[in-house]
Amino acid sequence: MATEKEVGAVLGQPTKGRRDDGVLPGSAQCTYVNAAAKGRIVFIALLPFEVSRQTKPGTLPVAGVGDVALYDEASIGGHLYVRKGSVNFAVNYAFDPLTPGIPDQHSSQIRDHLETLARAIVSRL
Repeated sequence: MATEKEVGAVLGQPTKGRRDDGVLPGSAQCTYVNAAAKGRIVFIALLPFEVSRQTKPGTLPVAGVGDVALYDEASIGGHLYVRKGSVNFAVNYAFDPLTPGIPDQHSSQIRDHLETLARAIVSRL
């Protein structure tokens, strides 16, 4: 769904690679890690449910990304849930705050990176 270059922009470094994981029946997830420093990770997952305003209470609507997009801030990253047509997916960023060399990122930076990645994915759907 995304190129390693697009994911590397979220991580701040080139990606080390991708691992394909099956999470739930009927879903798929790719996991990307940072090549230069451990402790950062991006997950991109196809979702087996429709993203709607009721997907997760407390999420913030995001304009200009797919038909419906919702952002969920986390203390160690962020989650962006997107629906474009019949495709539902999530892009998630997480970091380990105890890993040396991980710079602090403001939640707005994380959100901006996830929105940019989601827009790139949506453009190919």
